[in-house]
Amino acid sequence: MLYVARDSKGRICELHPMPLRDACEALSADNPEVLQFIHERWRQNELDVLDRDFVRVIEDTIELLIAKDLILFTDLPAKVQDKLMRRKEVRQLKNFEGDFGTGGDDIIPL
Repeated sequence: MLYVARDSKGRICELHPMPLRDACEALSADNPEVLQFIHERWRQNELDVLDRDFVRVIEDTIELLIAKDLILFTDLPAKVQDKLMRRKEVRQLKNFEGDFGTGGDDIIPL
């Protein structure tokens, strides 16, 4: 059995393996509502991963445009400059800590 909590519209908003806080309604794992909830969460997680990958593609494209002198880094809005610099800094820290191949300065596989 799985334990669910529902939102104000009666839809499942949490799913737990044991009763917890507001999740005290027991439903079987093959309940259509439970399956729908899991499917929606899986789909959202997939979109989140695609969004993260796409952000990296955009970032790499900006760096390529700068490297080819098609745009200047200073042409970008200050907030964009800050975000790009922070992302680069974090990626370099991950590489320094030995976390290679997980979004550092590695090449994105096509």
